[in-house]
Amino acid sequence: MINGLNLEALAAYKETVKKNAKNGLYKSSVNATWVKGTLVEVKTNNLMLGDEQISHDYSFTIDEPEQLLGRHSMPTPQDYLLGGLSGYMIVTFVAMYSTKSIDLKSVKLDIKSGLDLQGFLGINENSSVGFEAIEYAFTVKGNGTESQFQEAAEEVMKYSPNYATMANKVKMVAILNILPE
Repeated sequence: MINGLNLEALAAYKETVKKNAKNGLYKSSVNATWVKGTLVEVKTNNLMLGDEQISHDYSFTIDEPEQLLGRHSMPTPQDYLLGGLSGYMIVTFVAMYSTKSIDLKSVKLDIKSGLDLQGFLGINENSSVGFEAIEYAFTVKGNGTESQFQEAAEEVMKYSPNYATMANKVKMVAILNILPE
């Protein structure tokens, strides 16, 4: 164990994926339901890892600030998006260091971005609806060298699934089911 990670278990799992690529297929899904106003309830569904179904029963609520007609009672959709991105980036960062036997004392990731709501509000068709850029900064304390820390930060860009999802164009497939009244 290093940095709270069981590297033997990671190596064993990696071998199962090497033997059968299907074991490395991760599938997840959520159901989001409008409650009222800008409140949205999100429920996670069971995960699939290869052929194994993993119980994954969690829920969270999304809201918007009052200026966007919300009650400002919960994190915004953007908070969850950036939170999910930062979580996987830190997990990848810690895993990369741990496999190099580097002992970490602390890892902090600050992420910031912004939206030009003129696009969302339909005021300016030249304004982007989504994030134009996401800035992030790691603050790390541990027994690694500066070059080792830099190498792990670069590996986050290479191996973090959420980083790759945000950095690369993702195909979105829309299905609309209209129910009778």
